[in-house]
Amino acid sequence: MPSDGNAAPSFSAPVAIGGLGGSGTRVVARMLQLSGCDIGSRLNGALDNLWFTVLFKRIDWTRRAPRPEELELAAALFRRAMTAGLGGTPGPAGVQLLDSLRWDLPPNGGWRCGAQVPDLDALLHSPGAGGDRWGWKEPNTHVFLPALVRHLPGLRYIHVVRDGLDMAFSHNLQQLRNWSHLYGLPQDEPESPARQLRYWTAANRRALDFGRTHLQDRFLVVSYEAVCAEPLRHWQRLLRFLGQPEDRPLPEEFLIRPCSIGRAQLQDLSCLPAADVSAAQDLAAEVARLDQAPFAARPFSAQAIPEED
Repeated sequence: MPSDGNAAPSFSAPVAIGGLGGSGTRVVARMLQLSGCDIGSRLNGALDNLWFTVLFKRIDWTRRAPRPEELELAAALFRRAMTAGLGGTPGPAGVQLLDSLRWDLPPNGGWRCGAQVPDLDALLHSPGAGGDRWGWKEPNTHVFLPALVRHLPGLRYIHVVRDGLDMAFSHNLQQLRNWSHLYGLPQDEPESPARQLRYWTAANRRALDFGRTHLQDRFLVVSYEAVCAEPLRHWQRLLRFLGQPEDRPLPEEFLIRPCSIGRAQLQDLSCLPAADVSAAQDLAAEVARLDQAPFAARPFSAQAIPEED
């Protein structure tokens, strides 16, 4: 870990939420907030942590795979900003990185990632958190999960999955455009529901395989459709995952009324290759099992960090 990124040891291990864009991560993020976890002070309307966006959703990484040392520095700066605070002193490597990112973001540059220069400035001058329980939600988290697990000891991760056929017809294609190359998928293919479905399967497959192998009981899979159908059960699942009493009342705001579940039923599915549909259905069945599976989470603690494959 670089010397300009070490966090204060008194802070607990973080909790992160990720998933494909449009998967319902905001609902789970709000639950995490109401459980008493600080998910950051620089958030957009979807509760995305814009400091994570600044550091990880980079335009040059959409063209090439990030280097290990780049991921290490990004994780170190993010951890320190969210805990002890950077306070305007991110260290030489941090200064160089933030100066370079500043020119990509609006209003200086044209990289429309959701973050802007004021978000970078807030990151640079972050004062430090008031409590010791922290985490974040940013859909792209799953893309960088192996590096985050390596550099943030004890990280717990919540992966939100929405029906693959519904997602195939989503207009939220940003991850597909940005990260297809990291999953061995062609970036020059025309955008289509079939291409989006293949990305949905590849990205969720990697997240599920990594989480079960390396995180085990620090990994929680959440089906968005199941959250909508059974919000109380998922509130209790989240509390148990966080090691908190499960008898806390469910906030009334989680009487969820989704409007786009089942939208694939209104589409002509003949545009989707049978093999892609079959692969997506197999993964969906696995998600359903994991969403229902009981588990006994351990208290927060720093744990051994696995090597990347």
